[in-house]
Amino acid sequence: MPDESLLSPPILTELSRCAGTPVRPVRDVRILRDGSEAFPVMLDLIRSATRSVWFENFIFAGDATGQRFARALGEAARRGVEVRVLYDPVGTMMVKGGSIAKALAAEHVTARAFRPVSPFAPWTWPRLRHRDHRKTMVVDGETAVVGGLCISDNWAGHDDGGHNWRDTALQVCGPLVGDVGIAFDMMWQRAAGADVPMTSLFSETPPSAPCGLVAGDRPGAHRVGSLYVWLAQHAQKSLQITDAYLVTPEPVVAAFEAAARRGVRVEFLLPGSNNHAFAAASARRRYGRLMAAGARIYEWRGMMVHAKTAVVDSEIVLVGSSNLDPLSMTRNYELNLLLADAATGAAMSEMFRRDQDGSGEVRPEIWARRPRWQKITESLAGIFDDNL
Repeated sequence: MPDESLLSPPILTELSRCAGTPVRPVRDVRILRDGSEAFPVMLDLIRSATRSVWFENFIFAGDATGQRFARALGEAARRGVEVRVLYDPVGTMMVKGGSIAKALAAEHVTARAFRPVSPFAPWTWPRLRHRDHRKTMVVDGETAVVGGLCISDNWAGHDDGGHNWRDTALQVCGPLVGDVGIAFDMMWQRAAGADVPMTSLFSETPPSAPCGLVAGDRPGAHRVGSLYVWLAQHAQKSLQITDAYLVTPEPVVAAFEAAARRGVRVEFLLPGSNNHAFAAASARRRYGRLMAAGARIYEWRGMMVHAKTAVVDSEIVLVGSSNLDPLSMTRNYELNLLLADAATGAAMSEMFRRDQDGSGEVRPEIWARRPRWQKITESLAGIFDDNL
């Protein structure tokens, strides 16, 4: 493969074709690390909104963090801002605090639960299979926040009584925000029962960097998985991946392995302590082959690492809701931002290196001597995830 910058127009056109969405100009990119940075920024944006706040999240809990957001959204609605909230009721059941639905209703916020499911209504059970896993916010059609953070005390800072899960989001301005808004509106219609087809538009002549695209996904589309494969195949120097659940489908893990074998510095930052034990065991099934190819694996020493990011050659950045697991890659509705921006790429790469300082590297020679019970657990987990 020729040594061509990933920021060149031909490469950006290929990325646009792979994602099925156009490349747009972007400006004022800000990396938001953890809830301690992201939540105050998001709340300030809601409080300063003058026209609209479109808010979408897989988990919107009724705990202290959720109540704080509900109050801010209610205040915005009362001053005449168009507020629309879309949340996944199945995802919200996964955390303490219960649903935010009553609080939003009390604040007179227009909200929709995405495809609710009832144990007493069997006809709703098929909805369990495809969930809205996105985490986005669009304010006044001018600013968007996209990442992996849910609205829950789990993501709040320690001074707020939460567990401070490690996560990442991007705040962006510019024409790219319009595409995030379109993606929200399509999900809003789906939540109302409309059959919204997935459109495919790409850029023949993309704008110069800094620019980006919305890397969305829906059940069966496989777009994000294809993007990961493309990025691994085109990485020339480095591929830095942070993820919560490395239960990676075979084409994707094979692309990572191939990149490492051809000399790309492939590095993974993964949870040392995972909130889903089976996902952790299944992810570790892949450690051996990746390390044998030359990849390096680091496990986070703190609370759960939940970020979903990739940095390629310090030039291309992917941040959003998609985990490297079958649920995100094949079943759920997801949304990520892919940015072609050397400044953001360099900053994300530096953040990855700082995260390595808070992690422990998994050494191949030690990994080979792990206890037999651990190997058995990994094999049993493999039976589960192979059937997802």
